[in-house]
Amino acid sequence: MRWTSWTKKTRLAFFCALLICLAPLMAPAWQITQQETQPPVAQPEVPAPSPQETEAPKPSPPEFLVIIDPSHGGDDHGAILGGQLMEKDITLNFARLLRWELGNRGIAARLLRESDVSMSLERRAELANSLHVALYIALHAGEAGEGVRVYTPLLPSPPPAGRFLPWEAAQSDSLPRSRVLASAVAAELQKTQLEVTSMSSPLRPLNNIVAPAIAIELAASADEPRGIAGSKFQTSVALAITTAIVKSRGQGGQP
Repeated sequence: MRWTSWTKKTRLAFFCALLICLAPLMAPAWQITQQETQPPVAQPEVPAPSPQETEAPKPSPPEFLVIIDPSHGGDDHGAILGGQLMEKDITLNFARLLRWELGNRGIAARLLRESDVSMSLERRAELANSLHVALYIALHAGEAGEGVRVYTPLLPSPPPAGRFLPWEAAQSDSLPRSRVLASAVAAELQKTQLEVTSMSSPLRPLNNIVAPAIAIELAASADEPRGIAGSKFQTSVALAITTAIVKSRGQGGQP
């Protein structure tokens, strides 16, 4: 009787101890199941770099920039030479050739119009002045005379007084350098055996440019007006202008 009673107590103690030992092992199963049913915690997103941070820095404009302005364009045809050639086409083709020649000599050049588009005289001056150019060259083509005409600005007289220059006299401070540049271009053109005429004129927008400014006009022969559109003629003029700019820059930094 004593042995049997002790055995029952022993068994009861054994099962109690077993339950106590197994309880910790059973609890994690319920906890794991509960954790797996919950949504994952969102991780904080790293903000993407802004376009300003990813863009490469823009190159600064060249210190010596020549602006070439092919006159007319769009609805403004300019002069009609020989009944067929339009001035706007001649000036644009010549502007591209002059830019190429300047580039070959290490001179940065830009056209005010790259295609057949209309552009007001005020807008041409505004663009040139905003670029802080070293030189401004307007290109024209006409029938009167023959060869090449070189124009410098003709300012109103008397010269303006006061702190602020009027729009029509913005060229005042640059006029001496414009005349030096025009003389250099005329001298180089004369070496090509072309007829060269130099004059001053209130030809817009020369008076509105704050940098040295000149205008070049290709003059068509009455007998052969298509000659000024030829490659040989335009190349000779472009080379002469380029040489004059290179020499003027080398002698005094800027004309």
